[in-house]
Amino acid sequence: ERVDPAAAANPDLHLNRATLLQYLERFQGALEGLSRASDLAPQWEEPRRRHQQLIGYLGDLCRLLETRVGGTGINWGGLGGTGRG
Repeated sequence: ERVDPAAAANPDLHLNRATLLQYLERFQGALEGLSRASDLAPQWEEPRRRHQQLIGYLGDLCRLLETRVGGTGINWGGLGGTGRG
């Protein structure tokens, strides 16, 4: 994947890409993009808010899977992503 260096420093680009990745259910990449957007624009609340929402969603999903699937021996906690907040 080629990246324009000027575009790589654009927090809007990272937020938009994270949104796309979230819809594609590529949650790790979405979390990383939201974290990068937040790092590039520390005053911008949107990436942090969306990161927390996605972490919450993944936590809910893990709990649901644990309840529904039960003792399968699968570690569903690994879906939580970077753990950044």
